[in-house]
Parts: sequence; C-alpha cells; structure tokens
Amino acid sequence: MDDMMNEEGIPQATIVAKYEKAHNRSVVGIWSFRFCGQIGMLSVSHDCSKLWILQEDSSNNISLDERMVLAKWRTAIQAADISVDGKYMVAVGMNSIVYEVELVNTVKSMAFDFGYLDAVFCAVSPLKTGYVTASYSGHLNEIQHSSNEIIRQEPFPTVKQISCLKYSRDAKYLAIGQLDGAIEMLYSENFKNYHKYEVHSMRIRKIEFLPNEERFLSACDDRLIKLHSLSEFTETDPSRSTKAIRVYSAHDAPVTGLTIDEKSGGTRFASSSASSQIFIWHIEMTTPIMSITNEHTSTISALSFSPTSRHLLSGGDDAMILIYRIPGVGENTPVHVAYYPPVEQPSDITEPESSSQLAEVPSASPYDEHDQQENEPPSDYTQEGGHEYYRSHEEYDAAQYQEYNPYAEPRTPPREDDEEIGNYVYNSTTEHQQNNESASPPAHEQYDPSA
Repeated sequence: MDDMMNEEGIPQATIVAKYEKAHNRSVVGIWSFRFCGQIGMLSVSHDCSKLWILQEDSSNNISLDERMVLAKWRTAIQAADISVDGKYMVAVGMNSIVYEVELVNTVKSMAFDFGYLDAVFCAVSPLKTGYVTASYSGHLNEIQHSSNEIIRQEPFPTVKQISCLKYSRDAKYLAIGQLDGAIEMLYSENFKNYHKYEVHSMRIRKIEFLPNEERFLSACDDRLIKLHSLSEFTETDPSRSTKAIRVYSAHDAPVTGLTIDEKSGGTRFASSSASSQIFIWHIEMTTPIMSITNEHTSTISALSFSPTSRHLLSGGDDAMILIYRIPGVGENTPVHVAYYPPVEQPSDITEPESSSQLAEVPSASPYDEHDQQENEPPSDYTQEGGHEYYRSHEEYDAAQYQEYNPYAEPRTPPREDDEEIGNYVYNSTTEHQQNNESASPPAHEQYDPSA
C-alpha cells in the first residue's frame, strides 16, 4: 500500500522532515517560493530570519538546508510580511523598529526606527513599492521601499483596534483586521473606506486573498474561517456586510495560521490553530478534506505550501519546523466516499462462460414474472396474438373502471318502484352492469328426461 494512503484508501499526509531547533525562539512566519531554480523558504522567528533551501532527491527524500541568517533582532516580532516572489521581507518588532530584507544579487538588510508605537503591524505591497504600517498616533503610514520616508499618511481613528494588515493581490485594496472581529476594506490609493465586514466576534488573526478572484478568507479567534466577496454583497446596505459567503468550521481553538495553495488556483488552503491542529480544505467544502497529524506541542502560527503543492511546511511556538508530503494538485485528493454494501446475487444464477452458451439461454427465466412491468405482455407474447391480448385487457379495464366525465349529460336515476333497477354510475352515459349481491341467485332448470 502506498505510504500516502490509509487503510480506507483516502490520501493522507506524512512527515518527511523534522527540525526541532530550527530557531531559538518561536516561529511566527514561513513562506516558500521559487529561488534561483530551487525551492526556497524564508522563516521568521522572535530571534532572527533565515533563508533555507528545500531539496528533494531521486528517492523523494526531503532535506532542508539552512543557507544563511538574513537578520537578527533582540525584541520579539509582532508582525511580518513578504512579497509574492519572496525577494522582499518586512518585519516589525515590539519596539517599533522595522526590519527590511531584500534578496536580489546580494542580501540587503536594513532597520529603521520610527519611534515607540509609531510602527505596529505591516503589509507589503504586491508591487514592491513599499509597505504600510499603523501608528498609535492615529494614522496609517505608507513607507517607501528601502527608506524610512513616509509617502502618505492618513488618519485612522480605530488604529488601536487593528490586529492585522493585508494587501489584495492587485494592490487595489488594503484589508484591516480588528480586535472586535470586524474587517475594514480600504482603497489602497487613498485609504478611504470601501466596505466593512462584521462577520466575526473576536480577534482577526489572518487574512488571505484568493488568486485571480475577488474573494478572500479570514481566520479568527472564534475558531472559524470565513469566505468573503469584494464585489457581490447581499445586504441592502452596500457599505456593510454581516454575512459571509461560506463558513469553515473544524478547529477547537483559535485559528492562528492560514495559507493558500497557489498552484491550485485558490481552490485549496490550509489552516492551523492554537491547539496544534492542521487542516487542509477545499474552497467549496465547509469541512476539511484532510487532517494532518503533526508533532507540534504548541500554537502553530506559520504555514506555507511549496510551489509544487506537494509539500506543506509548518512552524510553531515550539521553534520546530515540519515538512509534510501531501497529494499535489491533479494527484489523488481526498473525497467524501459513500459506502454501499454489495448486492448478493442468487446462487442459482450463473453467468454464461462464452457467447455460445449465451445463445442457449431460454427466453423466459424464473425471474421474468417478477421483473415484468405492469400492463406489459407476457414473455410469450407474439405479434399475431398481440391485438387480441390488448383488446381483451381494454375491455376488462372498461368493465372495472368508469372515468368521471364532468361534461356528460346528467341522467335521472330510476325510481324505486320500477321493475328493472340497475346500478348506475353518476354522471355517466353508460350503465354499469354488476351482479347484485343481495339478489337471489337464478334458479337452475331441472333435467327433464322426457324432453
């Protein structure tokens, strides 16, 4: 049996690599991408950021090679984001120092201090022109790439309610998750309000936009994942939504990790929770298609699919990184299978072994009588006697049933003193002859030998 298939024939994930001390402190983010003809992985923890190379040999053995440490910091990291191609990364420390790392021909690392609480959370623009941070002074700041220059600053009254930031894939919108479960969708060009989603009841942890679609997912501390639309709103108020398109429920703890399988086109995503659960979902199904057994012992907040979609990477507060082999896009994927018990055939029925035996089978079998449909001629029906068969059945049916005719001319029933009182069908033009059960049977003629 294939190692990726369980006893029921349903695909499952297997751990192919394990790194217990990948970092000295908790892992807060993992991203996998194409890098110099190989598969690269960038990890961010509370102590540093590292670049890894994912290698697979001819025997499908996986190894994770640590290439270099990109940046180090003393304080913990409160938020981190990366560009789609993996060549630009931004991390914000608890002391509001912003760390930028750029991978081009060489590694370029920078750090900027905007002042205490003047830089919290971050979101990297897909255009790689810069990033956005929030300031507790009540503003949203757009920072230019590789500098501490503020390009735009717009007031945002509820800045202290922000829990996460995320750009849409076309850089047209900026999603702002809040502590009360609301999501503010802003125009990225001017930070003006576009739409508000009031669909969760607790802190928003993650927001991920689907590729090539105007939809996005949100993960929350209420243990739910919800799917939303950027253009189709069912409520009468076009500026506010209170219902999601779809709700995904399976976690028993706050959902802390969320990632999209890029190769699937947004039809598959994975999630993790504070109770070390990992599920893989299909976008059209509200229940997971796969539950991944892992060896994490704490919160899993970092998840990423490999560019080939055949591996999933996870990192948690236990500073451990695990790699799982999963069915790739187009391979065997888990489906809901309905089990139907086999139907036992009668023992006295045998199938012919050859076509010559098939010709010897008689036209009528013991089961023809049971299989015969209603009003169907018997198996010995021939065209010569067919007309007589149907004619006799039609006469029988006419004698047994009289169809009610509402347009027939009404008749006056006979009086009781009439000698011949027959059975009449109401509102019918024909008399229905039946034997009267109460009437005495006709007398039999006696045999006369002299006659």
